[in-house]
Amino acid sequence: MVEDFLDDLRKPDEKVLEKQAKKIVEKYKKNNPDWKNIPDYYLAAGHNHFSPSQVNLPLDVWLHNYVFRDQEWRRTAKIPNPNMTAGNATQGFYNKKTKESSGLSSYVFTGASKEHASQSGIESYKKNKVLYAGEELDRFNKNLEVMGACINNGIRALDEIDIRKEKDLTTELYCEHFFPGIEITTIGRTDLMATSKYLVELKTKWHTKKLQKGYIPKGEPDFNYLCQVAFYWKATGLEPILIYHTGMPVVDRKTKKTNNEYKIFSKENCEQLTPAAMEEYLEHCRAVLTVRQNLLKISSDPKVLAQHVQPDFNSFYWNDLNEEQLREAKELWGM
Repeated sequence: MVEDFLDDLRKPDEKVLEKQAKKIVEKYKKNNPDWKNIPDYYLAAGHNHFSPSQVNLPLDVWLHNYVFRDQEWRRTAKIPNPNMTAGNATQGFYNKKTKESSGLSSYVFTGASKEHASQSGIESYKKNKVLYAGEELDRFNKNLEVMGACINNGIRALDEIDIRKEKDLTTELYCEHFFPGIEITTIGRTDLMATSKYLVELKTKWHTKKLQKGYIPKGEPDFNYLCQVAFYWKATGLEPILIYHTGMPVVDRKTKKTNNEYKIFSKENCEQLTPAAMEEYLEHCRAVLTVRQNLLKISSDPKVLAQHVQPDFNSFYWNDLNEEQLREAKELWGM
């Protein structure tokens, strides 16, 4: 069970720090003395934890990705869209043992130059070009054109909060929270985190079919991002900072002037990041998980559960599937 749990934490083409994963397992055991008795209805569906990304998926997409499909499919068969790949390359990685790094992580954790951060992120992104064709390849190439600017704008934002002056900086730590009434834990992974002061969540904006110019919200951040940040706040106890950055020009519709291509949200300038507001987003997360838990109590058979969930194949969430995968998804609903 423990080995399966650790394996389930791994992402495609990434090595999860075993030390961090084992800490999660030990904490799970401590909070769940009846470790071997995770409810049978969860085990039958192949679940031993939820994640913030699962919470943010529409119910039909979650049913397809996490009940109908298995972990191996999510790792190998489902190709991330170019925007997700671009976001990952922009943030980059930092290996504490080997000191290897790329993207923004190289700038923050190794003191690398802005030029190195930008170029290493770009080179990392280029390696994924073979995954795409057609419209997806066009979007990949458009993202490549602005990736350097996106990384530089991320650096500008991180410099504004003086992140390189912080001590005990860590990256991509796993953290967990047990929602009331939910019988398994929820596990997430932070972006950048200053262990003694705050946590930083990075969000990038890229080309889409509808979005050809830069966009950064002026008022409040996206709802899904707020739910995600609320989870990390609860799981770590650290003050959240949410940073948007893009490589595309952000033009004000009224003044026609180009604005900063990044924005920093914190509790000082965003009411949605205050403790009271984040508790409300956590309650939303709990309600979402309750529905999914109740579904799994009905059956572990995705075809049975599909009868209780209405699909929306017009949603952009289905765009990541190839033709065969989409056909299989529609067959799940008898289409």
